[in-house]
Amino acid sequence: MAYARAPGAAWVNHSTRRCRYGDAPITEWYRGMSVHTPAFGGADRWKPKKKRVLIVEDNHLDSALFGALLESQGHEVLKAGNADDGLKLARAEEPDLIIMDVRLPGMSGLEATRTLKNEDQTRDIPIIVTSAYGPYADKNDLRESGCDAYMPTPIEITGFVDLVHSFLSRIPAKRA
Repeated sequence: MAYARAPGAAWVNHSTRRCRYGDAPITEWYRGMSVHTPAFGGADRWKPKKKRVLIVEDNHLDSALFGALLESQGHEVLKAGNADDGLKLARAEEPDLIIMDVRLPGMSGLEATRTLKNEDQTRDIPIIVTSAYGPYADKNDLRESGCDAYMPTPIEITGFVDLVHSFLSRIPAKRA
């Protein structure tokens, strides 16, 4: 016989589907409650708390798309148009996540990722590398750069949001 504790006071016996108190069905305890109430975790229960994300992208359309998706999820977005500005922002702001394009003016995104992963201050920041190379991107270069994930562009929106949330919902590593 399985028992589960319902919010409130009654113990529920799932084998008989009745409450301890009379013949009220077990659905009585949540009657009138919506999924937006705190008992159910609210409508935003799957969203991580507001985080800061740095987008290093020279393509304005991709940058705008990434930014809009992240802001719609309640995150703060920082943007840089090249690797040098991205490195400066990463060091100054210490974002919770970096989205880095591979092809950037000046230094490449992979070189910038290597630089960030070799510095104590920015080593633990997860970096998602994006590229229009798609499946033709060199997997060895990606691995050697130290990036945490790769997402080909054009992106699949739900896949992008899920990937970002997988990193932002992690417990952050302690920074020295």
